[in-house]
Amino acid sequence: MIRASKHSAVSQVKMLLNGGLNYAASPSSIADNEVVLATNMIYDPSTDVLITRPGTSCVAASQALSLQILTEDGKRIVTENSDPLGGEEGHPILSLYYYEKSTSVAYLVCAYNGKLYYLSGSVWEEIGDLTDSTTVPSFLTFNSKLLIADGGTHIRTWDGTTYTTLGTSPQATALKVIKNRVVANATDEPDSVYLSSPNDETGWDTAGTAVGLKAGFGDNMAVNGFAVFGDDLIISKKGDALKKIYRLNVADATTTNWYVQELSSNNACQNPQSITEAWNNVFFVDSNGFKSLKGVQQYGDLQVDAIGRKINQLFALQTSCDFITYIPKYNAIWFGMGQRVFCYTERHGYNSEGASVALPAFTNLLFKQGRIRSICQAGDTIYLAGDDGYLYELNESIATDENGSTEEYFTSSVRTKTVTTGADLILKKLQVYLKPKVAGLASINVISGDRVIQMKTVTLPTDGSYLYNATTYLASATQYLYDEGALPWTETTRGRVRSIEMAYELNVSSGRVGVEWFKADIASLEGGEWTDY
Repeated sequence: MIRASKHSAVSQVKMLLNGGLNYAASPSSIADNEVVLATNMIYDPSTDVLITRPGTSCVAASQALSLQILTEDGKRIVTENSDPLGGEEGHPILSLYYYEKSTSVAYLVCAYNGKLYYLSGSVWEEIGDLTDSTTVPSFLTFNSKLLIADGGTHIRTWDGTTYTTLGTSPQATALKVIKNRVVANATDEPDSVYLSSPNDETGWDTAGTAVGLKAGFGDNMAVNGFAVFGDDLIISKKGDALKKIYRLNVADATTTNWYVQELSSNNACQNPQSITEAWNNVFFVDSNGFKSLKGVQQYGDLQVDAIGRKINQLFALQTSCDFITYIPKYNAIWFGMGQRVFCYTERHGYNSEGASVALPAFTNLLFKQGRIRSICQAGDTIYLAGDDGYLYELNESIATDENGSTEEYFTSSVRTKTVTTGADLILKKLQVYLKPKVAGLASINVISGDRVIQMKTVTLPTDGSYLYNATTYLASATQYLYDEGALPWTETTRGRVRSIEMAYELNVSSGRVGVEWFKADIASLEGGEWTDY
């Protein structure tokens, strides 16, 4: 028997889930639109709604499939490897790059086990050797050529046919373009930055029109990354104990009027692959957080902003960054940290002074394949380089990860902030607004401390298709148009839960779905003991 308790008026709490992850505050202190869990979810760029990420399909098989065949008695033997990415031990694909030679000719290029390859159908074709099998090369397209900086004596180049080196170029691991000049570091010269002759990737003679300079001369730190911010070349430098960011201003037409200025101490990207440009800004992954450069009115006009402060606590694990990539298709930055890929996007709002500000929103992804080493977009296709040596692509039509030759369902979850008032709460009704993507199963849960209370299971439908995407005549249709797919809908549960605190969760065990908001009708009580209704 449950003793009577005095109920307060029912309050309705609506949580619009467009604020992303927040690990910086307690689950009860974050904003109503923020979440404590957003796994395998991304923000739809056209609607701002959280959706389950696409699945992945294997594009090119790994060496394991081509190394082994079965004899008649069922025993495995090693045979001649027909796959250029073959190797008994297996190696990761270190980097991907989409080389657009012209408007009609393009190649997907990868660095693998000390060699450079391009994709031909589902087979990797060898281009040539790299300096070693561990250095992640930087790529750049310039004058219709692919430039490769892999730490070798000189920068390498490939035009789709000829693979060679630029004989007078520096020993580089980082590349960029500014003012129609190729920019390179020099790993054998601390502080050095080189800019080629204008419009000429072969011109590196500083006695001519090429430019060589020292960024922060004398601090003996290695230049380890570049980005471009307007007329400023952003230069990252990193040593064993110190790190700095400099700017090289190239606004003046006369190179002797260019100047180097220190922007920040104790900030730098981790490596050449962990800095990029997006939304007229520069973003980089430091050893202690995800950061950006922002324009300010104060002296210096550019300052480092720890814009990832809501997730930067995770960097205490000292995980290295494999890549940071802006993905136009999703209008988002993805960066890989070990087994996890963070997704970052910006919404725009206003601060207390009424000024427009960027509102960061993060989610994270965990792929069944494990660590992802590199991501690139080629046309409308997004490729992923697996640490397992396989090449994958995102596939909007599926909700599985093709892990080698096995397809596995992945789960996706979103959990709201924790609601608490200091008194016992009774949940009287819980609603969640969903948008269909790919058919599957999900559950609506209430989280109370370490208790997971399942309120309802949900069968997810498949989204409909637009008429302009139809490939057959309407006259040939065999079902009603209004039966094609499903519309967004609201799931409601009236099972009651009583607790001192509660959060709300959607857990998707298969399929894909969008989730826009949770809405809870809650009453608080005076007295009584905890119980489930």
